[in-house]
Amino acid sequence: DKTIRIFSTRKEGGTASHGGYGSNGTARDIYHTKRMQRIFCVGYTLDHKYILSGSDDTNIRMWKARSSEKIGQLSAREESSLQYRQALVQKYAHLPEVKRIHKARRVPKFIKKETEQAMVQKEKRRRKETNVIKHSKPGTHKYADEKEKVVVKTVD
Repeated sequence: DKTIRIFSTRKEGGTASHGGYGSNGTARDIYHTKRMQRIFCVGYTLDHKYILSGSDDTNIRMWKARSSEKIGQLSAREESSLQYRQALVQKYAHLPEVKRIHKARRVPKFIKKETEQAMVQKEKRRRKETNVIKHSKPGTHKYADEKEKVVVKTVD
C-alpha cells in the first residue's frame, strides 16, 4: 500500500518509548510520502537509528527509526523533560483519552478508503456464507476453517 510500517517485536506492556505495542497487529510507526510508489526493499542502518527504503520511483529514502525521536545531542533539560513526558504517558496509559492520542496514526486518504472497502467486501463474503448455510439443506454446506481458507493449492 505504498507505506512502510514498523512493528514492535516485543511483547505487550513494554516501555513508553515504543508505545507498548506488541505483536497485536498495530504498527508502531507508519512512513509515507505523496510521491512514494511500491516499496521493494527496506533495511536498517548499522546503528539502528535510520531506515533506508528503495521504491519503484527509483529513490532511496532515509527515515528515522523512531519518528518521534529528536536527531542530535539532547541537553540535560531536554532529556529530563523527555523522561518526564514518557513517565506521564506510562502512568496514565490506561485512560481512554491518552490511549486514543498515543495510538493515533495519520494514514493517507487512499489507504484508508482501500482498507474500508476491503472490510466491506470481507463482511459481505462472511454474510453471504452465513446466509448460504442458513438457507440450504442441513449438512450440505459447512463453515470453512480459517486455516483451510489460506491454502491455495495442495500438491500430492
